[in-house]
Amino acid sequence: LFAAHEQHPLIPPGKKPKPHVATNYWLDDQDHTGNGKGQAPFLGNNVNYPVYRNVKSYKATGDGKTDDTAALQNAINADGSGGNRYKNEVTTRPAQVFVPGGTYILTRKLDMRLNTIVVGDPNNMPVFKASSNFQDTVLIDGNDFATDGASGTTNFFMAIKNIAIDTTNINKDTSVTALRWGVAQACHLTNIRIQMANNSKGHTGIDLNQGSTIAVSDVSITGGAVGIRNNNQQVMFKNISFKYCTTALAQSGGFVVVLQGAKIDTCGLGVDTSGAGQLATVVILDSTSVNSGPVIKFFDSSQSNGDRIDQIVIENLSFSGNNPVAIGMDGAVKLANMNNVDTWIWGNVSPGVYQAGKTVTTKRSPQLLSNGKFFTKAQPTYADWTGDRIVNIKAVKGYPVKGDGKTDDSASLNAILADNAKNGKLSYFPYGVYIVKNTLYVPPGTRICNTFGKLIPIFPGIGSFFGDKTNPKPVIMVGKPNESGIAQIQDMRFTVADIAPGAIILQVNLASSTPGDVAFWNTHITVGGTADTNVNTACNGPNTAACLAAFAMVHLTSSSSAYIENMWGWTADHSLERGGHQNIATGRGLLVEATKATWLTGTGFEHNTLYNYNLHNAQTVYAGLQQCETAYWQGAGSLQNAPAPWLADPKYGDPDFAWCAPSDQRCRMGLAQNIASDSSGSSRDIFLYGAAFWTFFHGE
Repeated sequence: LFAAHEQHPLIPPGKKPKPHVATNYWLDDQDHTGNGKGQAPFLGNNVNYPVYRNVKSYKATGDGKTDDTAALQNAINADGSGGNRYKNEVTTRPAQVFVPGGTYILTRKLDMRLNTIVVGDPNNMPVFKASSNFQDTVLIDGNDFATDGASGTTNFFMAIKNIAIDTTNINKDTSVTALRWGVAQACHLTNIRIQMANNSKGHTGIDLNQGSTIAVSDVSITGGAVGIRNNNQQVMFKNISFKYCTTALAQSGGFVVVLQGAKIDTCGLGVDTSGAGQLATVVILDSTSVNSGPVIKFFDSSQSNGDRIDQIVIENLSFSGNNPVAIGMDGAVKLANMNNVDTWIWGNVSPGVYQAGKTVTTKRSPQLLSNGKFFTKAQPTYADWTGDRIVNIKAVKGYPVKGDGKTDDSASLNAILADNAKNGKLSYFPYGVYIVKNTLYVPPGTRICNTFGKLIPIFPGIGSFFGDKTNPKPVIMVGKPNESGIAQIQDMRFTVADIAPGAIILQVNLASSTPGDVAFWNTHITVGGTADTNVNTACNGPNTAACLAAFAMVHLTSSSSAYIENMWGWTADHSLERGGHQNIATGRGLLVEATKATWLTGTGFEHNTLYNYNLHNAQTVYAGLQQCETAYWQGAGSLQNAPAPWLADPKYGDPDFAWCAPSDQRCRMGLAQNIASDSSGSSRDIFLYGAAFWTFFHGE
């Protein structure tokens, strides 16, 4: 294979690609109708189903005058057979809706659909603009009513990026929301700009009215009464810019919020928790407030009975203006005006120790920092890359790749990735189900993208190669031990196509030469629950010993250094389509043994047997917003008590639950987070901000 790829006619060996300036966004120039197109292989005979759709093909104009509402909605809804994707299955009918530059007038709202991304041209960001006679209260509605009667916690696989939304044609005091985003995990907003009227009493930028999403990243909001209104269970807001908002972030509910890298400029109030009841945690991290009112107004739980769970943490805040930094519900000053806040805590600083405002100093690991703040990196769009630097992996001569959910694509994919990495190419994966029966090696120099958000190519490991739980092997291996370089992966989903007790679904060995060189954005791991895996139908019985579906989801090895943003690891607790009850025993969630530098910027791992997070001999780790749930089958009445049906393996730092009585089923449940050291190393310099750890004790 190596010899074959040496002859692969892309760029002559030793040559580097010449710099170019892109004129059209490369995504729209890909083959979306021929052999290189994306396909949805679990639709049966509908081979012409259009995964990719350009809104101009559906008669949208973007001319700033024509009502484009119906055309845009048709581009989102179309099922390729004259019907509608509304109330269709979750993962089997994906849609990638590309929006070229222009101004698209809306007179009614646009409804999103499950398994859909709307992606604009980042070189010429399109604008969705409300008309002066707009007839709804929401411009874009992320509540897919295919989940009628359910909460947003079942709205999976939706994304919007590179889109601007404008409400300025609507009276500034009319109640209207630019984007309602009541969604679950595996959804994301990235590179969104929202423009509203200044001095408004009615406009809201984003309303997370329900749901359980993990991250909202790199959003700019100008004007309006409220920048973001949040009632989501937990969320990481990363690098959000608020300008001229009456209130930047209004908490109407929810439990855990991390606001990292926020810029609050000329706003009346930063964070208002007055409508939220009792919050668990609000963390304001590495943020700036300029010419604005107080950074936070919050409920003072110091005089409350019970758990007094409201926790406020402000760390590394730059503040300018004449107002206090923090006030209570009655306006009483809780933290007076100061230019810089190192760390200020209101709440339980440690178990049983409540502090009504305590200032401390936090010493951070310099390896985790950039300009004094925890490092972050925006998801790249490769907007300035021209088509000659993009390789559609389904259109490489001599290396057939099917993505049909049946063919083993591992040999061709390994050759293509090696060649592209060597020659500085971006590997573009159209939507498909790419079977790999051996490890897929991601070498240094790799960039993988499909711009599908949650419409993700799937790499199901399958076969006897991944069958030995005593000798687990990676399905996707990023770098080899002690290698360094670039590997950037976005908008992918990795899974197992069948029960694979020896599968480590994603293993990262590669270290970054500079922060962010090794990075993952909106990349997810799922086990069961979807039509593309046999686990969905093979693990319906009550005894999970029959379903050791995967050894581990993600392993960050000791030689690795990686930046991870918005990653969800889900062992299915229910079927999204075509399956029954899901009783699945994935052994482990995220195992971090990295010692160089690791950034976890909004992550969730759910329903794993031994643990969801394990930091074993881990060093220099930042984690902002972690989310997990225990396996539903664990707890009272379970047929298996952790670590069963697995065996604890000390080689992987597994907890053995020896502290639990053998019959204590409430103790013998997967740990939310395990932080441990052993004789071979130690865990230290770990910085954790905001945890939403859900524990269920009922068993199934």
